[in-house]
Amino acid sequence: MNILPVTTVLLLLSISQTTVCSSTPAIIQTLCPTNCMCITGTRGIANKLNVNCFGRTYQDHKVPAKITEQLDSLLSSNLTYSRLTELGILNTPLTHVPRSICRLTTLTQLHLHNNQLIRLPDNCFTNLTALVVLAASRNYITELQDGLFDGLRHLERLELSYNRILSIGLRVFNDSALLTSLKDVDLSFNRIQTLEPWLMHIGLNGQRVSKAPINLGSNNISSFTNMMGWKAKCGTRAVHVKLSLDHNPIKHLSDILHGWNISLTTWLCLMPQINNASSYFNLYGIKLDCNCVDYDIFRLLLATHTTVLSGVLCNTPASLFTRQVATVPLNQFVCEVTDHCPPGCRCVHRPANATLHVYCSNANITILPSELPELPKSYTKYKLDFSNNRLLHHLEHRDYFVNTSILDVTNCNLESIDFEMWNDLINMAQVILDGNQMQSLPPSVATVSLVNTHLELSRNPWKCACDASWMPNWLKSVRNRIINPQSVICSSPTRLAKRNIIGISEEEFCADPTSEAVKRAMIISMSIVAGVVFILMSVSIIVFRLRVKLYSRWKFHPFDRDECPGEDMHYDLFLSCSSSDNLPHGNGIREQLERRGYRVCYPPRDFLAGGAIQENIYNAIVCSKRVVCLLTAQFLQRFVFFSFLCLATPKIISLQCICCFAFIHSIIIAQVST
Repeated sequence: MNILPVTTVLLLLSISQTTVCSSTPAIIQTLCPTNCMCITGTRGIANKLNVNCFGRTYQDHKVPAKITEQLDSLLSSNLTYSRLTELGILNTPLTHVPRSICRLTTLTQLHLHNNQLIRLPDNCFTNLTALVVLAASRNYITELQDGLFDGLRHLERLELSYNRILSIGLRVFNDSALLTSLKDVDLSFNRIQTLEPWLMHIGLNGQRVSKAPINLGSNNISSFTNMMGWKAKCGTRAVHVKLSLDHNPIKHLSDILHGWNISLTTWLCLMPQINNASSYFNLYGIKLDCNCVDYDIFRLLLATHTTVLSGVLCNTPASLFTRQVATVPLNQFVCEVTDHCPPGCRCVHRPANATLHVYCSNANITILPSELPELPKSYTKYKLDFSNNRLLHHLEHRDYFVNTSILDVTNCNLESIDFEMWNDLINMAQVILDGNQMQSLPPSVATVSLVNTHLELSRNPWKCACDASWMPNWLKSVRNRIINPQSVICSSPTRLAKRNIIGISEEEFCADPTSEAVKRAMIISMSIVAGVVFILMSVSIIVFRLRVKLYSRWKFHPFDRDECPGEDMHYDLFLSCSSSDNLPHGNGIREQLERRGYRVCYPPRDFLAGGAIQENIYNAIVCSKRVVCLLTAQFLQRFVFFSFLCLATPKIISLQCICCFAFIHSIIIAQVST
């Protein structure tokens, strides 16, 4: 008996439900806001609803409030409440989200595109725990406040592009929000200036084959901070995120690491698939400062051949303006350093070769600077260029030498380098002393090791004297540490000028061929002279010993010469003797002399007859080259001898050219009187 009424009731309910479903679109349309269109799901089921007001403009400022009131009425009706899973409110003049939406706990998708919303409501979306998609693009939203999405464990996609979002609360996306399913965030075309590392939390929801896309392109992001206190740790879950930062005014990629307190090593640890970097980052349109700040990142990205830098341009320096970063050689990423850079110098950090270059070439410095800019890293070394400073005469110790790899003092006026300085120089990779005025090196340099350095010594006026005779052997021993050893040449002395020192023997340094030749010539000359003198003396002695025989044999008369030039001599000799000695001795001597060709003045024959004896004797002496007296007892006792002395003595004294020969008993005694 009870079966019939139950069947009747079920039939009536079925008919009633069919009637309601068939009339739902019409009812909803009657509740739809004025000048808007409300579209339900297929077959009239009210689990999906789109309200589109077509972006009409209204002069009456009360219209938004009226639309809000109408929407509240629509969304609170039995036709929609607890039934809607998808709701779209599009192209309306609404500035605030209607509160009725906050009660639609069955919603899985909420689309609020192209309205005039200026703020998303507090304590609203947290009620929509089934929400999977929340989209509110093309509005005027200016901030995302803390707690806005707390507890939305099922939320997977958040789209808020084309708004005016300037700030994002520190707790909006952190772990406390419990957004454990969120893996697609679009905040592009907003006004965000500072970025917190909240995207790392979202990246944990991504997967290797399905990375979490986060679009922050076309914002105003230029700085990165970590106010939310995120701590990066290796060993935690890897972050799988596809981040778009395109068209933001980012100056340095390293700002991300510095701002988020993370090292490059830790970054790679959290994102192990760096070799597939194009799936992680989109930096297209960013204009970076192409200096040394991002060098480590550039080196890593270029080495792994990723496309992360595709479309990334250089903004500075001017020489690289608009150039693709990926095409710039690593050695061109440099930084100008001004702090403690010496006046007139240019200091440049070049990380490609781990050096800080100090360019002081042609800076008119007279002494080396006392301090230099601090090295940016522990392994960085100074490269010092002090070349072309003609007022620089000496090198002095500086504390920064211990961290110097290259010292260039080419074309200065260095005259010498103390041995103490060599203890600094030998620890540098390269020391260039080319084109200075050094003439010698301290011999103690030969005791230092050059295994850690290369040395340039060419174009110096090296003095190749005996005290530098150690240099050839030293240069040979360190030849592989000398730059251009063939250019180390002598300047003096002339005999070694323009010769390569390394090719000169030690003996040549000390031996002077010219001096040796002079010495040899002197020895030879002295030997010859001594020989000639010896021979002459020997000949003279022989001639002297054999003079009588020689004079007799060769009729040689060495004294047969006019010792009184200018006088008219008629006789070669005047033979003076006593009249008692004329015969036979006097006449015999005369005959022998005349047979030998002498002209003899003989008194018995040549004296003027009748003349005074004194006058005849005087004339005979004056007209004869020599006077020969036959000294006998008779001659000495006779008047002739005294007349001769009286007349001959003045002549002897005045002319100093009278020779007397005395013949006694056929023995000739020769006496030369001066």
